[in-house]
Amino acid sequence: MKNIIRGITYSYNRNIGWQDRTIRTIIGIGATIGTFYFLKSNSTYAILLGILAVAQFGTVLSARCIICYFAGQCTIDNKERKTLQAKGINYENQKS
Repeated sequence: MKNIIRGITYSYNRNIGWQDRTIRTIIGIGATIGTFYFLKSNSTYAILLGILAVAQFGTVLSARCIICYFAGQCTIDNKERKTLQAKGINYENQKS
């Protein structure tokens, strides 16, 4: 129950690395372009793509993903871990 509350309140540490954030940025840009493309012809697709874009950009900016948190995944590589440790930034450890 503690993990569910922690996940819902978004109080966990960083858990996505630079590669994952780059991919999410590309997906978010594509979803934004798709939103404008479908804006007049199909509003349902536009809304869904807009929600996807906001979700992707939100995870990129915060470097946190609730799905990765509940799955126990951390995509931060060792080089990035060392950089984050040097800066004093907390991150989630990969759970076994």
